[in-house]
Amino acid sequence: MRRLIATAVTIGAVGVAAPSRANSSTPLLRTVDTQASPFCAETPEPSRWTAGAKPDKPVPRMELIVHRGAAELAPENTLWAFRYATAYDVEYLEVDVQQTVDHRYVAFHDLEVDKKTDGSGYINTMTYDQVRKLNAADNDKWKGSAYDPAQIPSLEEVLALAAENGVGVAFDLKESVTDTASVALMAARYGLVERSIFQPYVPGRAEQIKAVAPTARLSMSNQGFEELPGGAPRGVFYAATKEYDHFGSSLPGFDAGRINEAHDGCAQVMPNVYQGDVTGTEAGDLLHARALGADGAQVNNPALAVDVLNRPVATVLTANAARVCLLDAEHRQGLPGKSLVLGNGRKVTTGLGGCVALSGRAGRVRFAGDGSARPSAVG
Repeated sequence: MRRLIATAVTIGAVGVAAPSRANSSTPLLRTVDTQASPFCAETPEPSRWTAGAKPDKPVPRMELIVHRGAAELAPENTLWAFRYATAYDVEYLEVDVQQTVDHRYVAFHDLEVDKKTDGSGYINTMTYDQVRKLNAADNDKWKGSAYDPAQIPSLEEVLALAAENGVGVAFDLKESVTDTASVALMAARYGLVERSIFQPYVPGRAEQIKAVAPTARLSMSNQGFEELPGGAPRGVFYAATKEYDHFGSSLPGFDAGRINEAHDGCAQVMPNVYQGDVTGTEAGDLLHARALGADGAQVNNPALAVDVLNRPVATVLTANAARVCLLDAEHRQGLPGKSLVLGNGRKVTTGLGGCVALSGRAGRVRFAGDGSARPSAVG
């Protein structure tokens, strides 16, 4: 089932004029899948768009976008970071996409590699092979850790991981990506277009995506509006739902009224909460976004997020003479940083891949569970 949504609007000095969808003869302009906002209105209500508006009720399950993978658990934008994010049953892996000089795509945030790798220079002046030789763990946070060295993954590797685990991708298409159509076509080859979100920064590149993947969902950042007196004009987000299905970025740039605008246009709102811009903590901002009616949020720490939202993942323990591993039960991805109790009473902490090396049979191994993961035992 698909909703037919009329989105013709006019923004002028007096605000937004929107036709009634129930009675207007205005042509229908697009279709939106039912994964759009459940608060989608048949007729927009500008009275709901004010600063003091009543928020829509919280969604039953907030969708989580994990920023650069689980970057608190492994080097950002690496396969280990994406695996750990998947373990917490999130809806999207946020992937920073850069384009190399020989027209390949890799996952890395900065255009310049100096701060986070053992190399120097700019990715868009390097070949794919040169980028792949860099060590993404050669930085103050991860140097000398179990993740050192860490290879910068190809976009294909990330998409294969997402497809295998049934997770969507939030494509953060950096300025180096001049051919966004090729990224969309690659997503299509992995069957990821329908469940993913694309955010192109450069004007005109959204059209490249839509030309080859008409059902692709586009994301718009609210950054820039904060510099305007009073923020974004009321009605601008509703108007933007003609082109965009998703709104994100700055949590302080949203209030209940602006989120209601997006909902009236059948779009979703998933602001960044990892900076703690409103309450001072990621957990506090996640709950604040939920109270405003947000459909989801972009987080740094998926373990913290599922704890706050009271949706711990089921776990399974596997053990042999060499090691014991704690995995999530659905995707069988490792859960590092968890405390296990071995049969002799000794406590150990899971590491790389959610595993701990053993020198012999451990007997019965127990994980007591915590706010992010349910208990399990083996042996």
